[in-house]
Amino acid sequence: MTLNRWDPLKDLLNFQERVNRVIDASLSERSRMRGTCWCPSVDMLETPDAYIIRAELPGVGLENINIEIRNRRLIISGERPIEQEPVIAAYLSIERLHGVFERSFTLPGDVDVDAVKAKYTDGVLEIYLPKSQEEPRNSISVVSLRS
Repeated sequence: MTLNRWDPLKDLLNFQERVNRVIDASLSERSRMRGTCWCPSVDMLETPDAYIIRAELPGVGLENINIEIRNRRLIISGERPIEQEPVIAAYLSIERLHGVFERSFTLPGDVDVDAVKAKYTDGVLEIYLPKSQEEPRNSISVVSLRS
């Protein structure tokens, strides 16, 4: 007769794995019913004068792109609609993502938000965030408190 040791951690991990599979299946089914969400690829660069953000948005019309700055956050959002094929055509497979997207980034304190510029060329959105010419405050003055 062979004795098997009970490993409660192993049972817990197996249970967690099954719960994750159920949740993943539920979420993917919901995204199919509502339309897909996708996340564009983004590159961020820093030069001596500015920060530059480049987002890949192929197939997204300029009219479907929104750029906002709120509370020191840069928010890029929009939608890539699914292409409507003529009635005589039917999709055999859809691999290109479509639907709504949103990316947000916390801006460094030295960005001049009033001088931000953006351009959209060949499916690439480039946002130019110039650095402020004012010296950032890195020190705090200490005041003696007396009662």
